[in-house]
Amino acid sequence: MKYWITSLLFVVALAWPSAARAQESELVSEIVARVNNDIVTSADYKAALRDFKEELKRQMAGKSEAEIEAEFNKLKPTVLDLIIENLLLEQKAKELGADVEPDVNQQMLQMAQENGFKTLSEFEAALKQQGFDPENMRTSLRQRLQQQYVMNREVLSNIFSNLTDKDRQAFYEKNKKYFTTEGEATISEIFLPLDNQTADEVTQRAKRIVAEIRAGKNFVEAVQQYSAPTRASRALNGKLGTFKLKEGELKPDLLAAIKDLKTGDVTEPIRQQDGFQIIHVDEKKDPAVLPFSNPDVQRAVNQGATMERADEARKKYVKKLRDEAFVDINKAYATPEAKPAETKGGTQ
Repeated sequence: MKYWITSLLFVVALAWPSAARAQESELVSEIVARVNNDIVTSADYKAALRDFKEELKRQMAGKSEAEIEAEFNKLKPTVLDLIIENLLLEQKAKELGADVEPDVNQQMLQMAQENGFKTLSEFEAALKQQGFDPENMRTSLRQRLQQQYVMNREVLSNIFSNLTDKDRQAFYEKNKKYFTTEGEATISEIFLPLDNQTADEVTQRAKRIVAEIRAGKNFVEAVQQYSAPTRASRALNGKLGTFKLKEGELKPDLLAAIKDLKTGDVTEPIRQQDGFQIIHVDEKKDPAVLPFSNPDVQRAVNQGATMERADEARKKYVKKLRDEAFVDINKAYATPEAKPAETKGGTQ
């Protein structure tokens, strides 16, 4: 059970780890950065680095220790910058009066249920047994939801309201493959077993049956007349079901045999290990592009076109918050990403 609990704790990687102060009180006096009225301590920073490295290990599972260490050292300079950005978003959420506690409680309950616990108290007891503080998890969820609240209200809603019809149409045209329904076919079979006959003998018999069907013989009647009585599909008048026209849904030989057929067509005999199969296409739907006017397409286009612009808009918004904030970074912790020269209020 340790894995799922550990993964839950990383649900908000790089959230401001204020709880770390109690664990590393000896470092609390050293201030890494001041962000408006909040501070980031050495304990906060070290906890964030530790959690970040653990998350990196999880994401790079299968990689060598040397590869993980190299990636960690490459990304380490960005950690303090991300802590500051997250803290600014949390401060903004409080300024906007965001109440995320109902969502925190709902997500905690959902995680409990997903992991087989009947009540939230049972889930929290299991966390404590493994050495994790449920309140730390609540804090992390609260921080993430606060950040999401700000992004939805201050960034995504603005993008969405400013989308033009031209923007939406352009996104649709560029991503048509995602609005294309998969082709599918409903198929039936006649199966002719070898039954101590040679493959040539059964092949010739199968070809005659195909010719009869193409000449107008009813396929269901042909199933009852020719298909092996022991074949499960015979009791269903040959029905095999409906399948997507893609690998994984149908065996490659069947997919190749029916891909160019139309509703009502039959294949040539298809050799199988223990006999020959004749496939009838009961119904076939070719792939089709859903129209731009389709309500589902409209919803997807609106969301997609918004999210396509979200990353750049988020960067600009966070930069604005930072430009307007008091941010003072200890020179000992300055990096190219988080450096005193770009902050207000001087440096330590």
